[in-house]
Amino acid sequence: PTAESAPPATTAVAIQVLNHKLLLLTAFCYFGAMACSNESINHVSYPTVVLAKSSKLIPAMVAGVLIERRSYTTREWVGAALITSGIIIFNWTRMSAQNGVGKEGDGDSPFGLLLLLTSLAMDGALSACQGGLKRSTGQYRPPTAMEFMMYTNTYSFFFLLPASAWSGQLHNGTTLFLQSGADAAAARRWIYLLNATAAAGQVFIFLTIHCFSSLMCTTITTTRKFFSILLSVRHFGHVFSNMQWSSIAMVFSGLYMEIAAKLNRGGTAAQAQEKKKA
Repeated sequence: PTAESAPPATTAVAIQVLNHKLLLLTAFCYFGAMACSNESINHVSYPTVVLAKSSKLIPAMVAGVLIERRSYTTREWVGAALITSGIIIFNWTRMSAQNGVGKEGDGDSPFGLLLLLTSLAMDGALSACQGGLKRSTGQYRPPTAMEFMMYTNTYSFFFLLPASAWSGQLHNGTTLFLQSGADAAAARRWIYLLNATAAAGQVFIFLTIHCFSSLMCTTITTTRKFFSILLSVRHFGHVFSNMQWSSIAMVFSGLYMEIAAKLNRGGTAAQAQEKKKA
């Protein structure tokens, strides 16, 4: 009789799951940055809010260094500084000519400025959390772009619901949806459209974070606002001052340096991978 062959040895495969604690923290940072920014408008002038949020690229990089232990080249730091400075100068000169930023900024309260600083800090922490979620560590796997979007919004809802109830905005919104009349119906249509366009925009935001990085997404969203203002001003036939042209040149120079640094980093990584294979 022939001996039966022993069954093949099976190896245990570790099943990786999503890091829901970090996803919850990410949602809190997202909620905190948005809430502090929106609330600050009640305590500081709108131009101050715009100028402060124009510099969110720097907090994202600082958080990357302090929390994620990332390292950035001098070219990347200079590029970020040029983009940030160019956007701030452009917005400052534009709003100074229209509304008198200096006069509006005189009434900025310390509490409002603290809210803006907190919002920028939350933006930086959010970028670090998003970077941490992308890494596969131990039992945790990185979420897909759609998982990222779904859990961020779902967990944010649990922070937004009690905050909106406490502030009275939940009652105001519910009242609007229960009202009848042409004005209420028009407002509801705009809200539906706003939510649809925001959701569509978020798809591309989370795809960018998933395929590239949170810093790349911050760079795109920050400069996107600048280009929107640039095209709008140009469309209505306004003439740019020499200072504004200089700020535009700074933004484009910063973008060139950022892109060149990314390409150089990618080329260096590819060469290192080739050496390992050899």
